Amino acid sequence: MNDELWISSKKLEDLAQELAKTFSLDEEEAMGLVYEEWDLVEDLFHSNATIKTIHSRLMEEINHTYRIA
Repeated sequence: MNDELWISSKKLEDLAQELAKTFSLDEEEAMGLVYEEWDLVEDLFHSNATIKTIHSRLMEEINHTYRIA
């Protein structure tokens, strides 16, 4: 990615909270998942404005990748 993108810790926490609810994780595990999928998360933040949209797209990718769905 050519552009530097700064993502606030508040937005990351909000995303982790949404993932924690969706996948029945605690927030620490959800934050670990966010960092594990960092390249994808960064791309999603770059192309989407809302946490809801980012959560939805990330959830789809995680379900596809890990075959959770």
